[in-house]
Amino acid sequence: RRCGSWMGSGIRAMLRNERYTGTVHWNTSEWAKDPDTGKRSRRMRPQSEWITHRDETLRIVSDELFERAQRRTRLGTDQRLKSGGKPKYLLSGLLECGVCGAHYIMADPRSYACSGHVGGHTCTNTIRVRRDAAEAAILDPIRRELLAPKRVKQMAQEIARLYAEKARARHSRSIRAPQELQDLDARLARLRDRLRRGDPDMTTDELQAAIERAEQMRRELLDSDRNMAPPANIAPVLSRAAALYRKQIAEGLDGDTQAALKARLILRDLLGKIRLAPESDGSLWAVYSMQPAALLRSAAGAGTDGSGGRI
Repeated sequence: RRCGSWMGSGIRAMLRNERYTGTVHWNTSEWAKDPDTGKRSRRMRPQSEWITHRDETLRIVSDELFERAQRRTRLGTDQRLKSGGKPKYLLSGLLECGVCGAHYIMADPRSYACSGHVGGHTCTNTIRVRRDAAEAAILDPIRRELLAPKRVKQMAQEIARLYAEKARARHSRSIRAPQELQDLDARLARLRDRLRRGDPDMTTDELQAAIERAEQMRRELLDSDRNMAPPANIAPVLSRAAALYRKQIAEGLDGDTQAALKARLILRDLLGKIRLAPESDGSLWAVYSMQPAALLRSAAGAGTDGSGGRI
């Protein structure tokens, strides 16, 4: 753990631990590998498969006290505990503390703060930043740069330089394409079936993102044997892609949850993690690296151009 002190999540886990009443459960979960994503996840077993016994030597609280704690911490009984869930805002999940590496989270209705400091005072970074100020300082320059002629020209040069390398890689990959296409088609069928039926291990958004990634890989395989020469003038294509990104970011700023989700995925590709680094004068600086090649994933890999600004 990154923390050297108590975190709120740790306290909640302790309050819900039945072992403090002398109750021990075995065989409650299992680890399984997802065949579509390759990700290992922990799955809860049905309660009928649990093995439970009592060991009074482990008891440190009475059953009555434990039940009182459950009533206090049970969701739905205390409005103060109704927090968490899916990110609502454009920068949620993208901001990282430059001191301890923890996420910057919404610490109150208006401001972001380091979760390491808010959740357990384990980080010395006490600086908060208003959400609207952070969005203006980070996103406004990005939206301007996306359509700036100089920026578009730089991106076009970079993508043209990387295009040939991408073409060689795809040509080599095309040799293995038939079997990979079959594997991707089978994976897509499984993912779509899981999306239709519902899945206990992945949310709808995660399944949809996995489907989109698989579809993108399939398109790349199908295109691998085509002429990979870059277009004579890639700047207009980049301009259209930049305008679309800019429009989606603007819609996400308007407060629409679905629009914010799409825009956040764009920002994750375009910027990666945004590091918020405090300075001795009390200011907070956002440091990120713009990756213009994200505008045309099928045209190139990722090039970087460092950037940042004071919040």
